[in-house]
Amino acid sequence: MTDNLAEVIAFWYLAFMAVTGGVGVLALRNPVHSALSLVYVIFHVAGLFVILGAGFLAVVQIIVYAGAIVVLFLFTLMMLDMRGLGEERFVHRQLWLAVPLGVLLAVEAVFVGVGTPEVREAFLGAFPPQTISDLGGSTQAIAAVLFSEYLLPFEVASVLLLVAAIGAIILARRFEREIEAMPEAAEASESAEAAS
Repeated sequence: MTDNLAEVIAFWYLAFMAVTGGVGVLALRNPVHSALSLVYVIFHVAGLFVILGAGFLAVVQIIVYAGAIVVLFLFTLMMLDMRGLGEERFVHRQLWLAVPLGVLLAVEAVFVGVGTPEVREAFLGAFPPQTISDLGGSTQAIAAVLFSEYLLPFEVASVLLLVAAIGAIILARRFEREIEAMPEAAEASESAEAAS
């Protein structure tokens, strides 16, 4: 009972902190602070995965999301010049759609939380706990499927991400060259006007 109570307390703590971090992502005005609040959420969700016994997913959550995606967000935010943004708050034009959708999602979350059915054998899919145990754990089970049935989509996704990263670098370099060329073009037009 003590272990179960400790797990329940840890679950509610991690869930509450993840939700408060999510509110911070939405409420904070500074985009960098918002991205750091997202890192906060990711770490607490990884803790939830640990409680569920999915250590591999917890590590992947931290490495992929906190270590790569959020760093990419921060890198993009650092490249933007946000000094020209206004400091005043404004109301989005999509507020009429956001409020009903938010209420609908909250009602759905309560409905799912209260009415979650008991886990049956039919819900366990191709990898019930016994099969995962026979394969040596969740990491081996994911690897067995990922590198057999889904090898081609996995490789295609990695190639697409590589192409997207290269494309972003090329576009950023081109934009940088255009900015560097702008003062020279302005000086050339000013000297042509002065000569005439």
